[in-house]
Amino acid sequence: MPRPPSDPELKTEFSARIKELLATLTAQKIADALKVKRQTVYNYRDGRNAPSPEVIRRAMETWPGFSLSYRGKVFTLQDFQRKPILAAKRAIQYELWDVIKQLDSESVQIEILKKESSSVQIGVRIYFRSHLSKRTRR
Repeated sequence: MPRPPSDPELKTEFSARIKELLATLTAQKIADALKVKRQTVYNYRDGRNAPSPEVIRRAMETWPGFSLSYRGKVFTLQDFQRKPILAAKRAIQYELWDVIKQLDSESVQIEILKKESSSVQIGVRIYFRSHLSKRTRR
């Protein structure tokens, strides 16, 4: 699947910011800060490449006054902050025997799924205590 064409306005704006940085920094220092190759910095300068949001965020973190004016809005570091990574809930680990000992008639539901002449297929659903209160409220 081909990449969509990059936005000329974004390339022009980022090019202007890179040219400002090149007035005081080397292309290699800029490349190191943005974690790109030096040639990519020159491509940004010449308007041949559009930066990714990650590259824009790195520039804004590295140079505090760095901002982009794009389609009438001025973007700052706050617009490119990383979203917090939510910690996954840890599954509760039960010891099988401990759980079996706690079962009662409300904790187990058995259903006949299929009857055949030589076999019966059943389904067993076990409700744990934390779910019992939700189940009985319905």
